[in-house]
Amino acid sequence: MEVASSGVTCPPRYHEEMRFPDGRLSAPGWLSSTFVRLGGPMLDRVAERRRAAQLARHYRDQEGLSIAEIARRLGRAEATIKSYLYDPTGDKARVVKARYRGVCRGCGAPTAPRNGKGDAYPYCKRCHPGAIAPAWTRERVSEAMRAWRARYGAAPSSYDWSRTHARRRGGEALKRLQAGEWPAPSTVIDLYGAWAPAVADAFGGG
Repeated sequence: MEVASSGVTCPPRYHEEMRFPDGRLSAPGWLSSTFVRLGGPMLDRVAERRRAAQLARHYRDQEGLSIAEIARRLGRAEATIKSYLYDPTGDKARVVKARYRGVCRGCGAPTAPRNGKGDAYPYCKRCHPGAIAPAWTRERVSEAMRAWRARYGAAPSSYDWSRTHARRRGGEALKRLQAGEWPAPSTVIDLYGAWAPAVADAFGGG
């Protein structure tokens, strides 16, 4: 640190290098000081990755270090260093992951990939029939339909309980769906085979 004539302490010059306790020289000060802040609350994950990638490139291009040496110096796995150099922001990885995701049949949320591109799970964790079967029974579905009609004056349609359609329509449709606990249309159909039998069961065919 330097002290100006005014007595104010000044930070190190950006071109200065910093020395590790074992005698090794780090990257220039502006890179090292950036890396020291990694993981702090002031940085989000994208900014952290970008700065780590910047430091990794410096070690490779300016100091000629190998992947293994960079990994040891930064305390990262070699595979992580390779990803920093190939995809500094992580955008490429996110694009690839998006290609393998699907759309939930129940609510329209993204679903996890299964066995490769074009083969994602049909339901998200929330709407997966196996996960929600214990919670939603025919009796509960009938009660929900009757509660909907008592509140809004008509039996619900599959569109009324579809999160995807509610988001598209917005306004009152979305407010109604968010105002209570309603099963996804896929849940009702899994229990009854179709929507009409569920309505008939709830209202006696009336």
